[in-house]
Order: sequence, then structure tokens, then C-alpha cells
Amino acid sequence: MPFKNPPPLYSVWQGMRRRCRNPNFKQWADYGGRGISICPEWDDYSVFERDMSPRPVGASIERIDPDGDYGPGNCRWASQKEQMRNQRRTIYVEVDGVRHKAIDLAERSGLKVDTIVQRASIGMTFDALMKKTRYANKHGWRAAVAARVANQRVRAQCKHGHDYTPENTGISKQGHRFCRSCHRLKVARQNERKRASS
Repeated sequence: MPFKNPPPLYSVWQGMRRRCRNPNFKQWADYGGRGISICPEWDDYSVFERDMSPRPVGASIERIDPDGDYGPGNCRWASQKEQMRNQRRTIYVEVDGVRHKAIDLAERSGLKVDTIVQRASIGMTFDALMKKTRYANKHGWRAAVAARVANQRVRAQCKHGHDYTPENTGISKQGHRFCRSCHRLKVARQNERKRASS
């Protein structure tokens, strides 16, 4: 039953429940739709408030393991920047045999994330990759193709603005990522033209 004067964390608690339990909610596909649930204890608002108080100013609730459930062992308060680092679609690169978050290297070097991804894709050493230097392309067309693919992987949305969620991302036989929403629209237009011409 809703409170007359909602307590401090009530809107957070409600939002969490909508994301996990309401199939009509806009974000449900990324939460309840892929199996994210809430621990039974947190069905009681007072337990949720006890476990998560106090809330730092400007912070949002975050699951430490993005594929794990909402519960006291997997939730914390995080800034928007911290949440961006912990998204499922965070880009990782391997440099000199070590796996890094591309955004971490970008912040340390002052370079763009897509530059980091591009340099890692052609096998640059850590020192070379982190330099704020414009390198001439000595690797020919293969490097250009690798850079284009790397840049595409960094994008969170297709050119028509659809999010590259796991459900909306397809992989072609050639290994290229494509937007399922755009593909469905393209097929629908082709079918429409076939019907119109027959």
C-alpha cells in the first residue's frame, strides 16, 4: 500500500520492482525480461530501507554483478559515472595480454574510447596505445577495416537510434553486428514492395 508521504528510498524501491516485475514497463526487457529478480526480503520496503540507508546525494542503486539479482549482497549506491563503468555493454580490450576496460584507459590517456579500441585491435603495446600521438596508418587496409569494426562496436545505438541491447543485436555470417529492429523494418518494407508489385 503506497505511503501518504513516501519515505526517502520509496521511489527507488518502486522503480526496482517495476523493472523486474512489470512486463509493460519500458525497461522490463533489460531486467525482469532477462531473468533479473529481487530477493524475497526486499518485498518488504522497511527491510530494503534498512539494508540500503543512507543514500548518498546524487547516487543511484546499482547491482555489482550486472547479471545478478537485486539483494543486499549485490547492491550498492553508485554515481552515474560508476554505473556507466559497470554496464553489461562495457567495452573491454586486451593489451599486452592484460584485459582492461576501454573507458579506464581512455580516461588515463586522455584519448577517446574508440581510439583505445582501435589501437588495441591492431595489437599496439600498452605504452604506444596510451600515447597521445597521431600515428600514421602503416598497416594498410586491414587496419582501416579493424578500426571501422572497432568503432561500430563502441556505439551504444544504431544510426537510427535503436539501443544495441542483447535482444536487439544480431551477428551476421560475416561477423558484423546489426540492429534487429532495423532489420525487421527492412524486411517489412521488402515484403510490402513484393505485395504491391504482385
